Amino acid sequence: MGQSGRENLALSENAGLRRALDKLEKLTFDFVKRPAEPVNSEPDLQPDPDNAVHQMQAATRDAFTPAEAPRAERKAKPAKIVTPTLLSMKQASAITTLSVSSIKRMMAAGTFPRPVRLGESRIAFVEEELHAWLRERIAARD
Repeated sequence: MGQSGRENLALSENAGLRRALDKLEKLTFDFVKRPAEPVNSEPDLQPDPDNAVHQMQAATRDAFTPAEAPRAERKAKPAKIVTPTLLSMKQASAITTLSVSSIKRMMAAGTFPRPVRLGESRIAFVEEELHAWLRERIAARD
């Protein structure tokens, strides 16, 4: 038995597919037999269950619309937790092109973004705050 013989055997054994094909064939035959109907432009017109075109549209829509999972089976997406990026004094110096001593002087004067104290002798800067400070400086030059 060749490839087509196996395909025919598979189609004949699949009852659901056979029913769908039979229904499609009947709808197609009914559609070809009927005379053309005038198009109604009323937007609130409901589909006519006896209309072969509406039946074909509904059958096609149902065949190709994926089934939605019930609400209970859907998993909620976890909220994204955004952790701010912290930069060391050297990294802040590299980003701003200021020396470490200039940054310390500006911190004492209160004109530089406040650092986050991580330990007794360790501080870090929030990257977004540094970028915002730089944008302010750029905007102030005009």
